[in-house]
Amino acid sequence: MSFPLADEGSPSFLKRLEREAKVWSRLNHPNVLPFLGLCVLDSMSFLVSPWMENGHALEFVQRNPDADCLQLLAQVAKGLEYLHTFESPVIHGDLRGPNILISELGNAYIADFGLSELDIEDYDPKYSTPWLTAGHPRWQAPETLKASTKKEARRTLATDIFAFGRVMLELFTKEFPFSYIAMDIMVAVMAMEGKLPERPHEDGIEDRGLNDGMWELMLDCWAVDPSQRPDAKSVIVRLNTALKTRSERVSSPRPTKRLRMQEELSE
Repeated sequence: MSFPLADEGSPSFLKRLEREAKVWSRLNHPNVLPFLGLCVLDSMSFLVSPWMENGHALEFVQRNPDADCLQLLAQVAKGLEYLHTFESPVIHGDLRGPNILISELGNAYIADFGLSELDIEDYDPKYSTPWLTAGHPRWQAPETLKASTKKEARRTLATDIFAFGRVMLELFTKEFPFSYIAMDIMVAVMAMEGKLPERPHEDGIEDRGLNDGMWELMLDCWAVDPSQRPDAKSVIVRLNTALKTRSERVSSPRPTKRLRMQEELSE
C-alpha cells in the first residue's frame, strides 16, 4: 500500500514527507501500520506500507454486519497507548475511521501520520497555519476548533482521546459522526459550543457493543475540559472490561427448559 503525497518540488510536500517519515519510521506495534519505506515514481513520491485487504475501519464495519466493534476499538486503543507512551510520545493528530486500516485477518492498524508530531516539552516545529488547522471537525476537539493562536491549535494527547471517542461512535453506528448533519461547518459550530452527537438507539446497537458503559466512556472522551479526559491506558481497561463481561455473558450456561419451568411453578 502506498500513500501519494504531492509534487516532488513542493516545499509543503518536503515538509510533510520529512515529518511523516520521521515519526512513522520509528514506530513498531501490532496495531500501528508498519512503515516500509519511500518510493519515487515519475516525480511522485509515496510512503509505502503493507497492503491492507479490508480497507479502512468504517468501510469494514459497513460491509461486515458481524464485525467485532469492541475488539477493533480495543486494538486501536492499544495502538494509541503505544503512541502516547512512546519514548517521545507521539500525537497522531488525525484519528478517524478512514485512518484506521483493517488487515486480511480483521485486525486494526492505525495509519496516516501526516498530522502527527512528537509531544516533547519546548518542542517547536514551526508548523504552518494550514497544517495546524488541518483535520476534520467531525473528529476534532473543541479547543482545537476554537483556537485563535498557533499554540492553542496544537494537537495534544487529549485531542487524540477526544477523536478516539468519535471513532467509537463511528464504528458502533457504521456512520461518520454527526451523520445526520450534512454541512461540516455546522458540525464545527456545534463542536465549538460543546454540543455532542445524539446517542444512537437503533435496533442492534447494543449487540454491536454500544451499551451504557460504552456511551459513558465516549462522553468521558468528549469532556470539554481536556484534563478530564481519560488517558489511553484507562480507555483500554474499560474496553477490556466490556470484552470480559461480554465473554462471560456468552459463556455462562443457560438453565434448561425443564429447570426454568420448575422454577416458574415454584414461584
